[in-house]
Amino acid sequence: MKIYNLFLDLIAPKKCYSCKKEWHFICQNCFDNEIDFNSVCYVCKWKTKNYEVHEICKSGIYYDKVIILKHYKSKLISKLIKDAKFYNKKNLLEEISHYLYEKFIINEKIIRLEDYMIISTPSHFLRRLKRWYNTSDILCKHFSKLSYIDYKKDVIFKTKNTRQQSKLTRKNRLLNLQDCFKINKKYIDKIVDKNIIIIDDVISTWTTLNEISKILKQNKVKKIIWIIIASD
Repeated sequence: MKIYNLFLDLIAPKKCYSCKKEWHFICQNCFDNEIDFNSVCYVCKWKTKNYEVHEICKSGIYYDKVIILKHYKSKLISKLIKDAKFYNKKNLLEEISHYLYEKFIINEKIIRLEDYMIISTPSHFLRRLKRWYNTSDILCKHFSKLSYIDYKKDVIFKTKNTRQQSKLTRKNRLLNLQDCFKINKKYIDKIVDKNIIIIDDVISTWTTLNEISKILKQNKVKKIIWIIIASD
């Protein structure tokens, strides 16, 4: 696969979506010019240290920090995500994972790699059949290679094909996700006292984050870090 990708780069080099320079889908300069998502608590949206949830905001909240790369209102970032998610341009995700990793190591002090585990956001099999791949899974694989943190694909699975969260009221979002996520029994002992990293492309509400985080914390996970490409 690496040789194949190198061959493609030689005959049809990547071009930056913005400046059209070769060898990157989004070059460092164009990436830096897009709107950063500043370090805020992803509950109250006020400034915080290293994207951590404020202590005062933790009532009923199960995730510990949500690291977000860019604002989704950036036309360039939203275009990259849509192409990767809906038009089979999976190579975009490999490149974006480098930027995710850089942001992660700035905002998380790692002492022992074995204390961490990467998992993907589960996708119902009907949705996977429609798209043939899960963007979260691809991001996690590339992130794992960069970070040397172990990635387990099927720790959590989705039991029903839910409606799109962003189109529902807050009350209906919670009902939509009720009893939706389960933990694979073979991983119940392996996640105890782990710092879990979950990587995905976009979030618009915190309900999905919290429902997945809740089931992990109920199974004795120590810390939960979400890493997201974009949010609004």
